[in-house]
Amino acid sequence: MRGGNFAQARQMLQDHLLLSPNDADALSILAEIAANQRSTEEATILLRRALAADPSVNRRLALVFHLQKSAPAHALAEIEQLPQSVRNDFEVQAVESGIAGALGMHDRQIALYKSMLRDQPGNPGVWVSLGNALKTVGRTNDAIKALQKAIRADPAHGDAWWTLANFKSFKFLPADIGRMQAALRSRPGEDHALHIHFALGKAFEDRREFEQSFRHYAAGNAIRARTFSPDQVEVTDFVDESLKTITPEFFERHAGSGHTDGSPIFVVGLHRSGSTLIEQILASHPLIEGTTELPVMRSIRDRLSRSSGLSAVEAIAAVSPSEMRAIGEEYIDRTRPFRQTDRPYFVDKMPSNWMNLALIRAALPNAHVIDARRHPMACGFSNFKQNYATGLGFSYDLRWIGAFYRDYWRFMQHFEQVQPGVVCRMINEQLIEQPEAEVRRMIDHLGLPFDPACLEFHKTDRAIRTPSAEQVRRPINRAGVDVWRDYEPWLGGLKQALGPALDHWAD
Repeated sequence: MRGGNFAQARQMLQDHLLLSPNDADALSILAEIAANQRSTEEATILLRRALAADPSVNRRLALVFHLQKSAPAHALAEIEQLPQSVRNDFEVQAVESGIAGALGMHDRQIALYKSMLRDQPGNPGVWVSLGNALKTVGRTNDAIKALQKAIRADPAHGDAWWTLANFKSFKFLPADIGRMQAALRSRPGEDHALHIHFALGKAFEDRREFEQSFRHYAAGNAIRARTFSPDQVEVTDFVDESLKTITPEFFERHAGSGHTDGSPIFVVGLHRSGSTLIEQILASHPLIEGTTELPVMRSIRDRLSRSSGLSAVEAIAAVSPSEMRAIGEEYIDRTRPFRQTDRPYFVDKMPSNWMNLALIRAALPNAHVIDARRHPMACGFSNFKQNYATGLGFSYDLRWIGAFYRDYWRFMQHFEQVQPGVVCRMINEQLIEQPEAEVRRMIDHLGLPFDPACLEFHKTDRAIRTPSAEQVRRPINRAGVDVWRDYEPWLGGLKQALGPALDHWAD
């Protein structure tokens, strides 16, 4: 394994397990190889076998660490079987709190962070995590206090400064700007530096010093962009292949073969396109539950590609009609742990699901799709100035953003041609100008009765984990619609990369 010869290591372990099928160490090492090769399901099976052979705390923790992203509900079930003394461990609490947040158990998450801070009151990272959790449930003042405690613990903790900047209503004082500039002069690590640059970009934007603001946004993006390669940020090949492969004949072949459940409502598009506003409006309807950005369909698509050795598009095209129903059922089963109510419909607001629309349409033909769209310059610059916690590759360079938007636009144009009328397109600017008419149109597309609560979405009390959390807790307004125009002198690369999408984005 250390030499990189995973094939030989795998064969040796499999030969050994033929003689000793309950060797927990061998099973765990084989699981590690499977995980490194992105065979998530195989790794899970192997780790469960290892745990059955050796039901020790360490084996169970290994399974928890493996499951925390791919199957958080199962990971939480394993945590709950650990002795309380182990669950009280700082690192285990950190994992449990993250899982609780992913499953929407925010009160539990907040309680865990507070417990961790009793052990380590000077830990800035935990204060930031607590601040984010408090922000998610709408406790803005408490969240700001937590973040300020993080900064007092470490004035160069970039994530604390950036999370404060993410509160659109929070304004930095001149003294705050001076402290951030001093922190940059102290040469913190690149991760702290890029977060501080993004925070300074917001600080100078609020002061209407746009050139200075743009320089900091650009500096933060440049640091992050160095961590991505071109193949991680472009989807041109994917879209080109989709245009050739996802045809009317593809859908004719799968007609009547998918799972009939019509409860999912997919909200797709680019980040910062108004999708959180749409989700909040929908979640205000008494028949619809808002969940979060669910990575389930992407996980299924990646597994199909990995197991077949084909590209994502080829793998979807190769799925047989008999398998499509099982894929639809799997999606419904895997999203159930994220549901908190018994409402008959739920929103999956994963923006990148636009790339999974062929699979969604074939596997879940009764599901609904809403395309959240915004002017490409407004959407593009909004992405550029937003530093995403997990890294959104295309968003760290203006040309990358323009190319990504152009490819998304090309794909959605094609999908409308091969599946006309399936997608309800919601233009953010139109929604802001004509909220009642546009909301009624969207609800009508879903085949549901209109409810006045949808127009009072800002009164709906629910957890929101996206950067737009504050905005959607206020009535619809034009704040932010034309911010990009203040930065237009520096956005030439974005304009050029958009190509025809710049003029025809709303067609």
